[in-house]
Amino acid sequence: MELPSYFEDFLPLISPTKRQREVMVTENRRLRELLMGDEQLKAVLLSTFIQGSHRRATAIQGDKHHPCDVDVVAVTNIPRSPTTAEHAHRVFQPFLERHYKGKYEAQDRSWCITVDPEVKLDLVPTSEPESKELREAVIAKSLRDWDPDGGFGLRKAIGVQSLTEAALEEARRDRDWEKSEPLWIPDKTLRTWEKTHPLFLIGWTAEKNLQCNGHFGHVVKVLKWWRRHMQPTPKYPKGYPMEHIIAECCPNGIKSIAAGVCSTLDEIVRRYEQDAAANRTPFLPARGVTDPLINVLHRVKGEDFAGFYEKVRNASELARQALNHDNVRESALLWGKLFGPVFPKPPEDKTKVSVGYTSPSAPARPQEGRFA
Repeated sequence: MELPSYFEDFLPLISPTKRQREVMVTENRRLRELLMGDEQLKAVLLSTFIQGSHRRATAIQGDKHHPCDVDVVAVTNIPRSPTTAEHAHRVFQPFLERHYKGKYEAQDRSWCITVDPEVKLDLVPTSEPESKELREAVIAKSLRDWDPDGGFGLRKAIGVQSLTEAALEEARRDRDWEKSEPLWIPDKTLRTWEKTHPLFLIGWTAEKNLQCNGHFGHVVKVLKWWRRHMQPTPKYPKGYPMEHIIAECCPNGIKSIAAGVCSTLDEIVRRYEQDAAANRTPFLPARGVTDPLINVLHRVKGEDFAGFYEKVRNASELARQALNHDNVRESALLWGKLFGPVFPKPPEDKTKVSVGYTSPSAPARPQEGRFA
């Protein structure tokens, strides 16, 4: 069964906590204010904006082992030629030393800043936008700001009753984020500039959510939760590559989270059967980037993908059993087996078989319980 009320209760339990969201809001704004007010960066920094899974409303709850992360993109006027990627990456190190000493570390394409045991920030520098229109949009701050609320505050603010309605409203606001041109970010390890299109991805995800009746982001969340907490091995794919696989396989028009989960798992099994059998990594091109084409799974080894595929195949069978079961309690127990103890449990079955008849001690009263 689809059990929409169960999944509606499940989503807040696997989404970032209230405290995590508050820390993300405070710390991403502090970082952006420090960046824009820094005298030494004033000559090169145009503006900042937010990207990543929290911006796309596809993030799950963090912990000390898997902190929530907020991607802060710093758009600069640094030209890709003759500036090396390694030099562009180092431009931000003096700033980090002044404001986050002992709390930051270099990554291949960003700077990771630990601001809380359960929250980190990723500072992602870019080169100068090649498009005059995009440069002007960045400088004018026409790129809408962001609050990592996940729909929980938004639905209250706009007077809607469900997370699905909140997701639809957010998607309508975000789908105009598609821009005509990617940005370039420096990879210090490869010593090269790489194309990325975070704005296109935000817009694409918003449109996908509309096509999925507001359920796409929720499907991503519950499957990412399943991957991290129920089937964490092999280590890859995870994070955005996992989200990209889900996006490729989630059909438009889904009417519920349960149906979306089941259909997505089924499609992964169907689509990648030959790749898994050959221990081969599929090629999934990054959205909005065409020259050159970039495989978002390029870090995933073929044998790891095959191991991941086997976990998906087993999950697909269990999800299909849960969806097809015609008993609310049994269906809920099967979904709980798939997603773990956090998934809401059905009321206890107190039905007892007895011999003979016993007069009731009080008038019958309606039982409170959960309905599909």
